[in-house]
Amino acid sequence: MLSKVIKQKISERYAKGDIRYPKDCDGLAIHISQVCKTRISSSTLRRLYGFVKGIREPRLHTLDIVAEYIGHKGWEELIASFERTESEPEKLIDKLKPEQIKAGQAIQLTYEPAKVIEIRKVGGQLQVVTSNEKRVLVNDEVRFKLLELHYPLTFTHHFRQGSSLGKLQLATVSGITSIKRV
Repeated sequence: MLSKVIKQKISERYAKGDIRYPKDCDGLAIHISQVCKTRISSSTLRRLYGFVKGIREPRLHTLDIVAEYIGHKGWEELIASFERTESEPEKLIDKLKPEQIKAGQAIQLTYEPAKVIEIRKVGGQLQVVTSNEKRVLVNDEVRFKLLELHYPLTFTHHFRQGSSLGKLQLATVSGITSIKRV
């Protein structure tokens, strides 16, 4: 399912406004096909909007069409545009910077499909204490600039047993669905 932020961007582009009902996807599919010169079905849009259960992760081709519709060259460029820096103005309510996590404190992050990662500040480092995400394991160390509700989860650095695994982006479709202190 698409994140709230991406749905909002689609609504801004679509002259008829918000997609509130499954039937609204019919008109949106026609408009996207006209704008992007590429066909996308209304049933695909229904799945992306969560009106119909079906796919866990949509095809990259489908996500590229959505990204193009809202003014990006592709899905990767759209996701990269969400990377936030401290100097950017605050736009959303629920966000967290690493320096706001106190020693010993744990933070739980969730995103679709039913993924949960819990990190704890241990000795100045952010360590994964629970995870059902196969790319992030317990005891991994992660770093980030900003966690923001409805935006992709970007770990700027990901370490396992002292070895760098590089940058890792998760929740690129749904965005982070909750951030809470535990």
